[in-house]
Amino acid sequence: QFAQAFSFYVDTFRGGMAPAVSNSQIANLYQQFAQGDFAMYITGPWNVGEFKRRLPPEMQDKWATAPLPARDASERLGVSMAGGASLVLFRATKHRAAAEKLIEYLSEPAQQIRFFELTGDLPARRTAWSAPAITSEPHFPAFREQLERVEPMPKVPEWEQIATAILDRGEAAARGTITKETALAELDRKADELLEKRRWMLAHRGVAQ
Repeated sequence: QFAQAFSFYVDTFRGGMAPAVSNSQIANLYQQFAQGDFAMYITGPWNVGEFKRRLPPEMQDKWATAPLPARDASERLGVSMAGGASLVLFRATKHRAAAEKLIEYLSEPAQQIRFFELTGDLPARRTAWSAPAITSEPHFPAFREQLERVEPMPKVPEWEQIATAILDRGEAAARGTITKETALAELDRKADELLEKRRWMLAHRGVAQ
């Protein structure tokens, strides 16, 4: 399944549907979007305000948001990532009661809405989505719709390193410096190398107890 997804991703660049450039080659995202250097950009709701501020006036009625398309025509939406930050209560905390109250307070709709007003990050709670500041913005419904089909990232500390390797090998394959098969083989070895220590720790968990 990953091999199919990786191949699909690489082919969007090789087929000319997306420019095979890295982030370092994009000097100004908003300016180059306005110039037509690329027609679509995958981002989050926090960028709605930036697009409204940074795109020229003549472009303001020429852009829109949409959920990710599905590869399979029988499916309504494509799958996105459930990203964002987390409110965490550590198991060994000495201030459990206070921490629980803080998390409860920050999770209330009023605070969720205030965070949205300050950062542009949409609330995690559905009840906060009825706020006028959200319902009055025509670019937000697509993100709300997409939230119905998201998947979390793998819950392992090594994931960020694995994700970086995927981007690196994906770029190399898109540019044609290596084949897709070689990229996948290298990714498999890299992921196995990164996860080897974790497998050992899990296998020996409790042995020393």
